[in-house]
Amino acid sequence: MNRINREILGAIAFLVTLVGVEIFFFYSFFTHGLLVIYGYSLFSLELLYSGVLIFLLIVTALSLLLIIYGFKMRRRWTRKFAIFFILWAMLWPLWGIVVWKYIIEQIALLVIYAILIIYLLSEYAKEYFSNIFRYGKYTLYKREVVLKSGKRLIIYFFSEHRPKSGIPTAMPEGYIVKINPRSNMPYLEKYYPDAYKYGKYTLYKKTVTLQSGKIVTIYFFSEHRPKSGVPTALPEGYIVKINPRSKMPYLKKKGILKRLNRREKFVHNIGSEKMETKDRKPSNVIYVVSKPQPGQVRGDWAVRSHGKIFSHHRTKLAAIKAARRIAKEREATVMVQNTDGTFSMGFKPRPKRQ
Repeated sequence: MNRINREILGAIAFLVTLVGVEIFFFYSFFTHGLLVIYGYSLFSLELLYSGVLIFLLIVTALSLLLIIYGFKMRRRWTRKFAIFFILWAMLWPLWGIVVWKYIIEQIALLVIYAILIIYLLSEYAKEYFSNIFRYGKYTLYKREVVLKSGKRLIIYFFSEHRPKSGIPTAMPEGYIVKINPRSNMPYLEKYYPDAYKYGKYTLYKKTVTLQSGKIVTIYFFSEHRPKSGVPTALPEGYIVKINPRSKMPYLKKKGILKRLNRREKFVHNIGSEKMETKDRKPSNVIYVVSKPQPGQVRGDWAVRSHGKIFSHHRTKLAAIKAARRIAKEREATVMVQNTDGTFSMGFKPRPKRQ
């Protein structure tokens, strides 16, 4: 028999004994107890005494009902109230001993009352009332269920009223209370002190099996408790990044990030070099290009550099002669435009002799 069952059986035995003793006391009180000793009977009482007696009966009955309710709901005030009631009830047997009538019966009642008080002061009674968790108007209950696989599982739930099955219980170790946003009902959630949080998001991990049969552990962030996965700490070698589209955090390996950064840097450098190569034009080149003047026909030729037009000519040959003359003065190269738009070298200066 476990401790919880012993506590429940102890509470039941206490209530049965207390109610039984009170019934016996009033039976003896009316038949051969204090009422008879002082020369009264149930039908010969005056109106005043009858009213007092009825009042005592009502107070006793209400007190017993209140104690039974307190034991059933495990209210903490029940122990103190029951002790006070029993001390008040012990005055009547003591009165019987003083008048020296039915001594053994009165002593037996005192012994039973003393045993009941000892029970209320014991650890079993204290745990019966203190070993229970309440959250506002809700009480925590637990119930054992049997799954289809035959496995026995203990579930915890909150209830405002007494459920059909389940017993009040204490807060299990390793759990915290959460509030369901839809029903506003409290529920228990396993507490993970090392769980990593990023703002309003909690990091979870889950083990999945791939089609190849390989088992891998995935990490993900969630604002609410997911259907599968447990909160976890930030794994070593990972950092948190933000998805630019969903604004959700996610984990990325540090090594992968470094390689990506190097790759991005390399691609950026390559792109910059290509752009520089594309944009960079040789400065020491004289071009012979087809450039009609405004109002003239196609076929006019111009001699130019990158930033300056030197002259215009009607024929390509005259333009090449002028370009070569300028190239000799500047030690530049002449590039002549072809009909397809490409360029071919028309003149390259010879290196000067030392």
